[in-house]
Amino acid sequence: VVGAGIGGLAVASGLQRAGAEVIVLEQAARFLPRGSGLSLLSNGFAALRSLGLEERVREVVADGPPSIPYGTRRADGTRLTEFSPATLADLRVVDRTDLHRALLRDLAPDTVRPGIRVEGLSRETLDLGPSGLLEDWHVLVGADGIRSRVRGSHAGDPGAAYCGYGAWRGITDTPVALPDSGETFGRGERFGYVPLRDGRVYWFAVRPAADDDLPEPGELEERYGEWHDPIPALLAATAPERIGYQPIERLAHPLRTCSRGPATLVGDAAHVSPPAGEGANIALFDGAELARHIVENPGDLDGALAAYEREMFDRAEESAASADEMATMMLGDDAPNSLLDFFAGVGRA
Repeated sequence: VVGAGIGGLAVASGLQRAGAEVIVLEQAARFLPRGSGLSLLSNGFAALRSLGLEERVREVVADGPPSIPYGTRRADGTRLTEFSPATLADLRVVDRTDLHRALLRDLAPDTVRPGIRVEGLSRETLDLGPSGLLEDWHVLVGADGIRSRVRGSHAGDPGAAYCGYGAWRGITDTPVALPDSGETFGRGERFGYVPLRDGRVYWFAVRPAADDDLPEPGELEERYGEWHDPIPALLAATAPERIGYQPIERLAHPLRTCSRGPATLVGDAAHVSPPAGEGANIALFDGAELARHIVENPGDLDGALAAYEREMFDRAEESAASADEMATMMLGDDAPNSLLDFFAGVGRA
């Protein structure tokens, strides 16, 4: 498995539990805390359940959906919508670092090999740069993200394309009492916040930008420092070194196939689309389903990969269409009015 992210650890766990000998190659020399959170939904928990990991992960996620009101606002604090409790029943928020550690703990010692950078794949030889060549493997899983080196070895690799915006992400250093949670919208701008299990708050802020250059120092506070409470307090409660910024990318166009011989892809390496809160869940589901197909078809790897790919692309196509629509409503010129129209149409305004 190339990449020790969420999808890579999921497929590694599923295969290892079935008795396979698994190694995970990770280019990072060590794992550092990530100042970001993520939402786990019903499909993510279904994947964790099939992997036997649900109980372990539920130990680190929020005990339930947000108990405070959850909805949308304008930058001046005007409330736009409030979600019903039933809408949020399956939502659990988790510190990405805690989820990552929970998945790592399920693997046997020395499964993950840090500090190894994959340079590319040629036929059935994996080029590990200074670490040499790896040839003795039966199936290769590229779980190495939007700029996948495994996918980059495919003749039909579309490469990454910038989406026109980037996002800051952070987690407050200490618990912060919240009157509510949810997302706030300006013209092309967006700020979301939600409490974690221990009372700290995960937040993100989206900025439109014509190119993928990094923002200027102080731009985060300039854009959002006068938005409604508790947004300024959340920024003040987060150490600057724990705030990350990332230009948002997607595949330039969908892949026609993600398998090449005994090699395949999961997660963002296979089908990344504009963020819609589903990325981690889809990566978990990809990993669980790939492991299931391989385990259930021990003598037919080609058939297992073909079945996985067929089902995965069906899921990805539906998810991408939904993500594209949501990104336009959230960040387009008519935001947040287009988003309000959407919520009213499904009875959640």
